[in-house]
Amino acid sequence: MTYDNAVPTCLWVTNTESKKLPCVIDERICGDTFFRAEKIGPLDFVISDIWMYNSNCVFATSTFEQRYKWLKTFLPTFTSHVPGTVKFIHKSDIVGSSIKGYEEHPTEVAKPGYFVENDGSDLVHFMKMSLPDCYESVPFTGFLKVPDIATAFYLRSKGDKFDCKCTKTGDQWVVAENIPILE
Repeated sequence: MTYDNAVPTCLWVTNTESKKLPCVIDERICGDTFFRAEKIGPLDFVISDIWMYNSNCVFATSTFEQRYKWLKTFLPTFTSHVPGTVKFIHKSDIVGSSIKGYEEHPTEVAKPGYFVENDGSDLVHFMKMSLPDCYESVPFTGFLKVPDIATAFYLRSKGDKFDCKCTKTGDQWVVAENIPILE
């Protein structure tokens, strides 16, 4: 959001595309406001983060969680949607879409996020049992499969209680994390 010859303007800019967008927004946010957005349709944009707000770098002074919560109230206050104009959607309002992955964010101020692919796995909490290399999920939904010695060494390094990315196969959990090669 910016001004073009004193006229409020909304621009979509990527490394391959740059164009003006028809939108209904409050003019007060057009003093150089930069969103991180994902285009999911010709006029549909998912807003996931904010970099600048009226020429103030909010990224440098806040955590992702603070900005994310703030955007949730900010978007309906300063933007509207009518047919034929851009629809700005907060990332938490996405339902029924195919998600390729997620952006993970550290809790420190001004730290960038990083992409984590959605591989269909779940983060499961496990507890070591009294038998060697046997682990059960907590709460119990199955046992963790330990198919080889590399997996056994990897899981032993995690301690007696740990979280692990896994996929469910029948009544067993299978490790979905990258297991280091033994040398």
